[in-house]
Amino acid sequence: MRKCSGSNEKGLTLVEVLAALVILGILFVGIMTIFPQMTLFNEKTEAKLDTMNLARQEMAAITAQDKWKKIIELNPADPLTNVPEFLDETKIEIQMAALSYTKITSPPPPAGIMRFEKDDTYLYQADIYLQCETFLNTALIGTETPPAGSCERAEREKLYKVHLKLYKSVPSSSNYQLSSETFSYITYKAVNETP
Repeated sequence: MRKCSGSNEKGLTLVEVLAALVILGILFVGIMTIFPQMTLFNEKTEAKLDTMNLARQEMAAITAQDKWKKIIELNPADPLTNVPEFLDETKIEIQMAALSYTKITSPPPPAGIMRFEKDDTYLYQADIYLQCETFLNTALIGTETPPAGSCERAEREKLYKVHLKLYKSVPSSSNYQLSSETFSYITYKAVNETP
């Protein structure tokens, strides 16, 4: 028989294997704690996107063009009655009531704002600004300096700002927290009556 002169150091010792397992275990535990965090983040993002879409849909229902019209007769007996008007509080209340909103008076909203609420799966709060806002007259775009629209009584289209907030209820509490909000405009439009 022949004896080996020298030591054979191929392979891993038990200590090296255990050290590698401990290092891999630490890395594995670190990676596994990320997954629940990612799941929670994805759930919150999905809930936020859902409420953003609900807010957009509700805003589309509030600002729908067919609700906000002033009919103007083609040949009125009295021309003064045929002048386009500003959007009044009564018209706003009627249209918002048709969408199941109730007017909020307590606490009073800031001056120049009408506040409405609707409690569905979420709490919707709509602020409608009573002051007309000027807008760019898109029919004249292409001219060198397109004139802006005005808020004169005779102007056929007037804009009113709407701020919609969507609140979700806080679990095990009677409180709400803001989940989403959006802005848009009501276009109050004077249209000719069809014969």
